[in-house]
Amino acid sequence: MAASTRSGRSTKAVRMIGERCYNSPLATPAMCRLGLLGMLVALIFIAYYPFAWSPPRWVHNEVTRSADGYLRFGEMNRARSAHTPAWLREARRSGTIQIQLDVDPQSLKEDASMMMLASDYWHTDFAIGQAQSDLLVWWRRSGSDANGDPPYVVHAALEPHRWNSIDVRFHLGDLHIDVNGRSQLTEHLAADSLRVWSPGLLALGDEVHGGGPWQGQIRLAKVRTPGFAVNYLRPGALSIPTRYFFFPDRIEPFPPLSTRGQLYLFFEVLSFIPVGFLLVWARRPPMRPISAILLATVLSVALGAGKLLFAERREVVADVVMQVIGTLIGALLAWWLERARRPAVPAGP
Repeated sequence: MAASTRSGRSTKAVRMIGERCYNSPLATPAMCRLGLLGMLVALIFIAYYPFAWSPPRWVHNEVTRSADGYLRFGEMNRARSAHTPAWLREARRSGTIQIQLDVDPQSLKEDASMMMLASDYWHTDFAIGQAQSDLLVWWRRSGSDANGDPPYVVHAALEPHRWNSIDVRFHLGDLHIDVNGRSQLTEHLAADSLRVWSPGLLALGDEVHGGGPWQGQIRLAKVRTPGFAVNYLRPGALSIPTRYFFFPDRIEPFPPLSTRGQLYLFFEVLSFIPVGFLLVWARRPPMRPISAILLATVLSVALGAGKLLFAERREVVADVVMQVIGTLIGALLAWWLERARRPAVPAGP
């Protein structure tokens, strides 16, 4: 008898909560539609900010060669190898590589890669970049992520409108970075660090598939390993087309590679719980959860596809999955509250 009484009180309490929520002035279809519109605006802002329009398109390659044989780089650059360099296998086997780079940055506002070996936007073996006056060297190794993060930083190493000579050497675990003939950084790594490097393309003045362009001049880009010495300023060493189709990597692998990306998935779930809730209650009678989930899936895919049109935006396949899960939670909660408000049907005699 006591258990039956407690069960009846619990059911009555749930029904009262459902009735209050469902009959609240804030739960009218008009208010729910208004809230849904506000959520849509917020999601669009989060997805596309800072709204840097950059759709896939054919562009003119601004990489040019001077009379002295130097390469000049502008705002749209493509200068990369046609296939994985032959020296990579020897570098992985011997644990030895030397990279020499002479650059003349256009300004100290540059923040981009000058030379790199990578397979895509998320997998980089090495990259030598500029961040204002700082020299950054990403080096894939034990303890780094697939992009070579965190990078090694040499502060105030680069000067504009003059040649800066960069020499990166790795031999059996010892990494040395020299700038203009002076040793700037020495680091001891595992002797077999180069074994984690994988096939990719070598690029100058930009990233392999994404990122921003570097502007300036390069007069030397040479890689040495036992048995190989490749000067990438030599005509024919790199593919430099007159025009190319600009379509950088903007779809991140599943699951996300970075810890930050994995934590961000929880935000995706939370952001779509109110979407699912409001979709159900945006009409009378309430929409069924399956219909709300289908609509939210279309919205999630549309938001993700739109990211392909904006620079510095990346779509994560896992985002769509987590957003659908968030919609499911919100839709089931709204449906449960709507069902809870209904009076119980008395049992037959």
